[in-house]
Amino acid sequence: MISSDIKTEIMKLLPRYFKNAFPEILSWKELENLLNLRPFVNHKRFKIVNSKNYTWNNQGWLTDVDTYPPSLIQKELAHNLCSIIDASRINENVNFICKDLETTFAKSCVDAHVYFTVADDCSDGFGIHWDYSHNLIVQVHGVSHIDIWNCDAKETNVDSLKEDPAISVTLSPGDAVFVPMKVYHRVVSLSKRLSISFPISYDMKWESQDRHWVKL
Repeated sequence: MISSDIKTEIMKLLPRYFKNAFPEILSWKELENLLNLRPFVNHKRFKIVNSKNYTWNNQGWLTDVDTYPPSLIQKELAHNLCSIIDASRINENVNFICKDLETTFAKSCVDAHVYFTVADDCSDGFGIHWDYSHNLIVQVHGVSHIDIWNCDAKETNVDSLKEDPAISVTLSPGDAVFVPMKVYHRVVSLSKRLSISFPISYDMKWESQDRHWVKL
């Protein structure tokens, strides 16, 4: 799923941009189906990126009552960026990208974090930040802009980022960037957006997931 050229570049552990490298790995329809499956929108997995607290009444036949009601999701989707973690098995394509990354980075664990908004003017996000994991970020649908600074959190802080970003690019569907761990970056949605971040960690307490894909 990942070309040998891309693997070679990301193993250098430097910020990189890849044009049209991952076309059509997830559809809006696949995401829609999962948002309508209540166990998949448990509050630990599904996040609405804002400062609100949400409550709802228990409903019948639910094995997991801590799941967002679909009408609430529909309402908040119109204005907010949302995310789903623990989504590495969202479909076969995503699962095998994770497997490829776990093979490339020995003894690593890889997940898929799905970010999406249906608002054309949603610019809210996480601002300039860094992560504890390496990240391969793939623009699936829509358009986003990403800035990546060529300095890490051990050397400076977000208030002293005076230099221009090393990478400043608008991502179209299929484009991707690699962001090494502890490197400052910022993603801004410019349209209705669907993207996937593949965090690559080295937590030796856990094995990488079983990547077998069940077929019927």
